[in-house]
This record gives sequence, structure tokens and C-alpha cells, in this order.
Amino acid sequence: MKASDYIAYFLEAQGVTTVFEMSGGMITHMLDSMHQLTKIDIVSMHHEQSASFAADAFGRFTGVPGVAMATSGPGATNLLTGIASCYFDSVPGVFITGQVNTFELRADRPIRQLGFQETDIASMAQPVCKACFELRDASEIPQALEDAFRIALSGRPGPVLVDIPMNVQRGDIPAPANGFVRVERQRVPHELTPAVFDDLAQALASAQKPLILAGRGVSSAFQLEEFRKFAHLVHVPVVTSLLAVDAIPYDDPLRVGYIGSYGNRWANKALGNSDFILVLGARLDIRQTGADTKYFKEG
Repeated sequence: MKASDYIAYFLEAQGVTTVFEMSGGMITHMLDSMHQLTKIDIVSMHHEQSASFAADAFGRFTGVPGVAMATSGPGATNLLTGIASCYFDSVPGVFITGQVNTFELRADRPIRQLGFQETDIASMAQPVCKACFELRDASEIPQALEDAFRIALSGRPGPVLVDIPMNVQRGDIPAPANGFVRVERQRVPHELTPAVFDDLAQALASAQKPLILAGRGVSSAFQLEEFRKFAHLVHVPVVTSLLAVDAIPYDDPLRVGYIGSYGNRWANKALGNSDFILVLGARLDIRQTGADTKYFKEG
């Protein structure tokens, strides 16, 4: 099986219905395979950064890793801002970049570039990716793709980059014996024992001014309905982070507002006056707590 055909079938098996890209020479084989062999909707953007942000949005709303593709060099580097958005907002994404042929890579030569638009995108993307894969042989593709989707989905979701040289895309690899299988998300072990819930219930019951702070983790776990039921069950007012403004309907009587530097003043005051805060899916970043975290804790 042609390697680019394998990539196309694999993506479709993962539930990827749309791939965002800006066409370039180093991804033409993959685009052609997807168009010819799958029902994946290929959306051509006017700029690779738009493709990366579209993949970000796809991942946020579906839970399936958003996929964006770009050619080597400036095409790949244009993806970086959207990749960083996925990384910091915990959005699953797989970003596939084309690369020059392996025999055109500069390797250890004392030059900046050998192949046309050759760029070490993996090194650039590494600080804002959960993992980066640089492939050098078609035989590496099955494991790299499987790992990419598993890493993107598991634990705290985020982006993974897979860089594939053009001659690797043209290589031949065996078709999977049992067909293409969807990679499942691996859940993070937790220590939420019944005793923890008992302590939580007691703390909520004894608090005079309890408050729930909901973050985007609630929606990224696709637990909005369960969260809303819980808030009404315990009948505790809710404030949210900026990225969780939709965690509770605007007209819900338990909704207070969203907190932070650019949040609602009344929500910030409610947070400051609360004697017990239950934080769900928020990371308490500096825009929520202020720089003096000790004061936030005591206040």
C-alpha cells in the first residue's frame, strides 16, 4: 500500500471528517490520497495559520483531534500559532507537515538549508507540542500515527506534530491485517475515593458562602450537562473562567459571571468573599488569581 494511502485511511478511521490545509508541493501525495480514497472533507484555507486555528476549533467542539496539513518551510512555520493555541488550551490536534525528500535534508552539513524550503519544524514546534515525530522511512508511519493520536487524546489533551518527507509519503507499507482501528483515549488515573466525596459534601454543607469555579476542562471533558445537574443538586452559585463562559446558561439563576482581569467585577467580588471555592476544570492561572497567589488563597 502506498504510504499516503495508508495515512488517508488511518485518518478516516480515527473519525476525522475534515482536514484543513493550504496546498503545497510536499503534501500533494497525502491530499490526493484523501481525495481519491476517503470521504474526508478537504478544506483549503487562504493561510496555514487559518488551517491550524480551524483544526483547533474542530478539536474543541468534537473531541476528535483536529487535523491540519501544511507544506515544508513557511507552510509549516505558519501553523505554529494555532499549534500553540491547542497546547495552552488543552485541545487535541494532529498537525502533519510535508518535508523535503530525505536525500535533500542537510543533516550534518555546515549549511542552513539543502532542500527547497527545508526547515526543522519539529525543533520549532517541540516547546508547544506534546510530541513531535520526524519520519525517515515509510515503515515508521503506522506506529507514528497511532502514537500521535493516542498522545493527542490521552491525559491532558494537546497537539502532536508529524513531519513526513515527500519520498516517505511515496513509499510502500503493508496494509493492516485487521483493518484500520480507531485509537482510544487513555484516561488519567485519579484518587477520587468515596472519602474524598464525603469530605467535599461536608465542606460544602458547612460553608456560608460556597462558590463553584468552572473552567474549560468541564467542556473539554464533554461533561457540561452533568456539571449543570451537579450545580443545581448542591445549589451553589457558579463563576467561570473566560474559556468556560458557556459552562452554564446566561439566564441560569446560579450563574454569577466570569472572573479574571477582564471578567465581571461582581464575579470577582463573589470569588473574593467566598469562604469555600470548588474548582472544577480550571487551572487557576495568574489572570484568575492575580500575581499574589498567597493573597488569593488567604482572601
